[in-house]
Amino acid sequence: MAYTLTLRRLDLRTLPAPEPMERILDCLGTLQRGERLVALTPFKPVPLLPILDQQGFAYRLDEPGEGGACIVICHAEDRDALHPPRAA
Repeated sequence: MAYTLTLRRLDLRTLPAPEPMERILDCLGTLQRGERLVALTPFKPVPLLPILDQQGFAYRLDEPGEGGACIVICHAEDRDALHPPRAA
């Protein structure tokens, strides 16, 4: 199934803890089905992960080599959109 989801982007890499998590949670309060949030954080957002699970969100976490993290979040019903399509 092909997905066309709206992206919201947050670059939070310059913010001290706990601001990145707070801003992500604020944004998730208005995230609709069919939207994805892409957030760049200065560190792996470990405390956020169980909250996402409890609130019914799915996520993919990438940690590029420069020390920050990129987390993509959507509603659990849209979880298939977190992964790129497979080549035929």
